[in-house]
Amino acid sequence: MMDFATLPRRWGRLGIGFLALALTVTGCDAFIDQDLDDSDPQSPTVAGYVQEVSALSSLEGAVAEAGLVGTLEDGGPFTVFAPTNDAFSPAIDPSLNQQVVEKVVRHHVIDEEVTSDDLSDGDMKTPLAGDALTFGVEDDVLSTVNRATVTNDGASASNGVVHVVDNLLIDALDRATLTPRFTIFARLVKEADQEGVFRGAGANDGRTIFAPTDEALLTALDSDGSGEIESDEIPSDADDILQYHVLDSVFFAEDAPTSETTVETLEGSDVTVVRDEESGSVTINPGDENAAVTTADVEVDNGVIHGINAVLTP
Repeated sequence: MMDFATLPRRWGRLGIGFLALALTVTGCDAFIDQDLDDSDPQSPTVAGYVQEVSALSSLEGAVAEAGLVGTLEDGGPFTVFAPTNDAFSPAIDPSLNQQVVEKVVRHHVIDEEVTSDDLSDGDMKTPLAGDALTFGVEDDVLSTVNRATVTNDGASASNGVVHVVDNLLIDALDRATLTPRFTIFARLVKEADQEGVFRGAGANDGRTIFAPTDEALLTALDSDGSGEIESDEIPSDADDILQYHVLDSVFFAEDAPTSETTVETLEGSDVTVVRDEESGSVTINPGDENAAVTTADVEVDNGVIHGINAVLTP
């Protein structure tokens, strides 16, 4: 049995790198409209940065849906960790659960101004909502927040500072709750009382979650064809089935071996994982459920989600 946590990971952040370069070379102020006739132009607020930088438009929508525009405009000082639009892939729908989206947005905000000068590697700060954020500092510069990479460090605002990051700061269950293709999966997790499993980081600093899409779950469980999964259609062993979709270590699609390899799940049974060397496609339990990874490498605070097109059965 292979421990995927020991496998190397190769990063490909070209698009994010260009954004970081643009913001570093020109400064975020280049993206903000200012009154050139004003002899002492005011810096934008943290809300103003989010609204004016086009690469942060997805965050802007989430902030508005959460009803926090006024707070970030008038309050402070704040530190905002601003995920780029690429970090929202696959796209979330903030309207699916306003309470959760408000919590997620508040998890990106600290109610004090925090710059690289204020931090040492491994320091933690508590945001407006959610668990404490852990910071990585390299060469006296803020480099990571939880699993997210800081691509632009410390854009000054009139009521705080904005750090651009390349991932959402969100746990797996909240990510599934706000992602249209995973909403049934999120519901089953909650109804099976498995929230702790899908919010926790486990023993190996993160988990890998194979999340069946809504279509896959309807195919497997919607026995009356109603287009919904009623309570009596949820298997009595749903907790075991859900835990069979979780590995207590983190691996990304490119880490999967090219020969069939078994790995133990939280449920206790093994799944078999294989990656096609030419196409890079990953399959779980080939010859059985033959579940294809259709949405790979959705990074979350407590690991990574891979969307799959079939339900795995222990």
